[in-house]
Amino acid sequence: MSADQRPMLLAAFTPGGLRRIGRRVDGWLPVAMLIPRLTGMWEVIQKAAVEADRDPSALRMALRVNPRLPGSTTGPGRMPGAGTLAQYVDYARAASEAGVHELFVDFGQTPASLVERVDLVGRFIEGVRRG
Repeated sequence: MSADQRPMLLAAFTPGGLRRIGRRVDGWLPVAMLIPRLTGMWEVIQKAAVEADRDPSALRMALRVNPRLPGSTTGPGRMPGAGTLAQYVDYARAASEAGVHELFVDFGQTPASLVERVDLVGRFIEGVRRG
């Protein structure tokens, strides 16, 4: 990719869509899901890249997370769909360890004031950096 080109990332979740990412574009835009599912889908993309004679290490994964903060800890069956800020911090760390290159966290869906959302973002960033 030349310096004047922008990467093309696709959001796909079917086996065919995941293989298409590996064969044709620069990366994947998944949404928050359980880490084993995320890494399993990423493996499909990586394998398709190898089969297409592409360098799988050149592909990017930019994960979108839309936190829902119910105010109390949620069980593993609800996370990452809903959880505490601390649970989302842990999820972000686990996603990074699993190979996520970029993390896009959208607190705009959170029913809080703008000031409260800015505070959430600050606490989220501090929590991730502490890890």
